[in-house]
Amino acid sequence: MENKYRLPKSVTPNYYSITIEPDLDNEKFNGSEIISVTIKEKTNSIKLNSIGLVINKAEIIDVGLESKNIVEDKEHETISINFDQDIEPGEYRLKMIFFGDLDNSLRGFYLSRYKDDNGVDHKIGTTQFESTDARRAFPCFDEPEFKSIFSITLKVPKGLFTVSNTGIKSIVNTDSHDIYEFEDSIKMSTYLVAFVIGPFEATDEVMVDGIPLRIVHAIGKSHLTDFAIETGKFALKYFSNYFGRPYPGDKLDMIAIPDFASGAMENLGCITYREALLLVNKDEATEGELTRIADVVMHEIAHMWFGDLVTMKWWNGIWLNEAFATFMATKAVDKFNPEWERWVEFGIEKSAAFDVDSLKSTRPIEYDVVSPDDATAMFDLLTYEKGGAVLRMLEQYVGEEPFRDGIRSYLNKHEFSNTETEDLWESIEEFSSIPVRETMNSWILQPGFPRISIKNENNSLNITQSTFRYDNSNDETIWKVPINIKYELDGKVNSKKILLEEESGEIKIDSEINLISGNSNANGFYRSEYEISKDFLNNIKFLNKSEKFSLIDDLWASSVSCRIPIDKFLNNSLYFNQDTDPELQSLILSTISSLKRHTHEELESKYISIIENYALNLLGKIDEDSKNEESLKIKELRAIIYKTLSITCENKKYINKLNEIYKQHNSNKGSIDPNIIASAIASVAYYGSEKTYKDYFLKYTDGETPQEKMRFLYSLAEFRDPKLLEKTLDASLSDNIKNQDAPYLIAYALRNYRHSEKTWNFIENNWADIIKKFPDNAVPRIFGGIKIISNEKLADRINLFFKNNPIPQGQKTIDQNLEKMYQNINFVNYQKEKLNSWLR
Repeated sequence: MENKYRLPKSVTPNYYSITIEPDLDNEKFNGSEIISVTIKEKTNSIKLNSIGLVINKAEIIDVGLESKNIVEDKEHETISINFDQDIEPGEYRLKMIFFGDLDNSLRGFYLSRYKDDNGVDHKIGTTQFESTDARRAFPCFDEPEFKSIFSITLKVPKGLFTVSNTGIKSIVNTDSHDIYEFEDSIKMSTYLVAFVIGPFEATDEVMVDGIPLRIVHAIGKSHLTDFAIETGKFALKYFSNYFGRPYPGDKLDMIAIPDFASGAMENLGCITYREALLLVNKDEATEGELTRIADVVMHEIAHMWFGDLVTMKWWNGIWLNEAFATFMATKAVDKFNPEWERWVEFGIEKSAAFDVDSLKSTRPIEYDVVSPDDATAMFDLLTYEKGGAVLRMLEQYVGEEPFRDGIRSYLNKHEFSNTETEDLWESIEEFSSIPVRETMNSWILQPGFPRISIKNENNSLNITQSTFRYDNSNDETIWKVPINIKYELDGKVNSKKILLEEESGEIKIDSEINLISGNSNANGFYRSEYEISKDFLNNIKFLNKSEKFSLIDDLWASSVSCRIPIDKFLNNSLYFNQDTDPELQSLILSTISSLKRHTHEELESKYISIIENYALNLLGKIDEDSKNEESLKIKELRAIIYKTLSITCENKKYINKLNEIYKQHNSNKGSIDPNIIASAIASVAYYGSEKTYKDYFLKYTDGETPQEKMRFLYSLAEFRDPKLLEKTLDASLSDNIKNQDAPYLIAYALRNYRHSEKTWNFIENNWADIIKKFPDNAVPRIFGGIKIISNEKLADRINLFFKNNPIPQGQKTIDQNLEKMYQNINFVNYQKEKLNSWLR
């Protein structure tokens, strides 16, 4: 059946010569282009993509043939250029003249604004083309497989900073304009084309193995670029070495855009970022904020090879681009700063992917993409985090060197071209002893993941797989599961690998063993289930940080699915009150804190005292106050503990301590750990007055760093006063909060169980304004918070709302959130009395 969103392959592009002239003052642009095309069969019509553009003229200039008419199909975002006579097969040049508007939709060629330190407003013209929005800037063959060379020329008002994918070939100055002609690009897909025009400035070039690297930013922000340069330099060197080939472009600019819908975009040589994910004062940022920036920089630069040099044929393969960049970024950041223990932190992201993949409404990592909305919906946890986790599992099973050799072979074979997923598996299989293609297809083409049950008896480990689902249904799916078991024998720790290809399997051991972990190093994308030894405290000493996190995360998932009573989770978690790993403690403290609202009134103080004692035990282990010589991880943990004691336990001592820290921070007295400042900001908001609220709002609008602005913005959702919540929600639809930030602020408010119903009322009452104001791809992100709702009447209202108001670009994600919401209600109904009985 014909897919009307797809273009025929009878006409293919080879080379684009594009000239764009933006008029920022009047918020419009005009352009012209000549596309060199190959016509493969006789035709009197050429079909390509265009939406939102007015095309004044189209002609084939080689034969002087002007179009008879241009027919637009708005639904499928195409135009057909029709001619009076047939065009014979051959090479031709198609010329078009067009114009369009610069709006604030944050897609295509769009308008961004910022206010400088003197309060002066500035306008910027910038692009965001992935997935299918190059067609909003110039008519084109807007599918990944139609790779071409691009020659970009920009005619801009004098004095504006101008940048595109490649280095500048020439600049012609006129009285009113500067005309920038850029070097030809490599052969690449339309979604990777980029150009940015505006009152920017750039850092001095830093040469990295012959490649000039710069950070481009709004005027006055050069003091926030050092960390981006540091991470960019590391990434270029690390990936050139890992991939065994040089960076594929002629320069690399990383550009901080004031208004940007996504996190960042991997345009070749011209990577665009949200300001908060590129510009930072390293001394004032939390470890989490710095790690996030390093992750994003590494992710985007990894794409220069994996995604830009070699690209998927169609959007069903976008998972491989994003999953691989996620995996490689984590690997690179772990080398960049080993103290961050990035693979331990990855457990949190993997857990989020498990959460979605435990639902009936999950999807395979790779699935059919028909429309632009389908392509947009691919950018989710399953694509990034599950995909990255599955690649990590494969790498650790086949070995890091064979895996890397397979990647190098893949890039060499397919440079400047397009691939299917199987091309990668074939390359890795060349260097591996396992059937990579069959193994990985079972993970990529099937939804969900397995529960691995392990029984230790009679000198053997009996292993069984079944589907892990929150509703405990089993669809008899079988995965080829790379399993690594960790056990203790005669005081020594050993491990055994097995590729479980059937429903069950067996590992023979010479003598009786003590099973330590069913998922050594937590590399496997599965939940493991086994009888926890009576000598649990003795076994803990053999677990590394990733395995401890995995153990508690698996127990929590079993509690959520109602397979085990909540007291089993609580009893095992509370064993860890001497463990100083912040990732593990963040998991334990967040989960046990989330149960507080389900305790009976007369038992709440008892439950709070349990959490309080646990947190104080931890604090006693690391000391109350920060010391210069302590590790970054200890600083992170202290901030988590303080926040728990203040907000969850309402401990007056720590409320006052964080109030005092906030005052010191405001008065710039002394050097305070940024992690504890972030906790203080959250705590002060939680107990804050209207005066505090006004102070926070001002700090969002006038914050000195992007990270400070975001901390204060999202803390607006923490104020408990309903009147202040109303102010926050109203502000989200005003000009006081940027379009790029407002959807996430509403999401934070919805995620706060005290505010869920009021926030939902606001969404229902303002739905028309929400979908009109916010970028399409940001709208589904508002609704993650419905997962924590446990009120059945509210849940039914929400469900009905989405039946009446479908969201095509994110319906799968909405369906998953709805299912998790009802699963949460089942969890509360099943575990609530067990929790209270345990407390008694």
